[in-house]
Amino acid sequence: MGAGTVRPRASEAGFSLVELMVAIVLLGAILVGVAQMSFVLARRSYGMSGTHARDAVIAQQVEQFTALPFDSLKGRAGTITVNKPPLPYQRIVVVDSLSPKWRRVTLVVKPLNPAVRPDTVVLERAKPGGNPFNQP
Repeated sequence: MGAGTVRPRASEAGFSLVELMVAIVLLGAILVGVAQMSFVLARRSYGMSGTHARDAVIAQQVEQFTALPFDSLKGRAGTITVNKPPLPYQRIVVVDSLSPKWRRVTLVVKPLNPAVRPDTVVLERAKPGGNPFNQP
């Protein structure tokens, strides 16, 4: 060896087994935390995709009941189950006659996936009158 270099002792030459074990335990604890966080995020993402699908189903149903003729509303009351992806659901429709020219439609969409909450929409429809411009 050259002058001025100090040779390390055998006990200081590298990592000891204890230091290696501590490093592995710390790494394991960190990886468990990351794995838990990724699992939670994946579950939330799955739930949110179901929520978006439920909202799309509700928008579609509202459009259908808005376009449906007033006298046909009562015929659409009842419960149906749809098993098509992306969101299998149960639809419950209740039509209440508030007056001869006024009806309330309550639409409940219950996803079959328990991670997605059911949602309810209430529509009120009036029977259209005659055209006021056609009268003398």
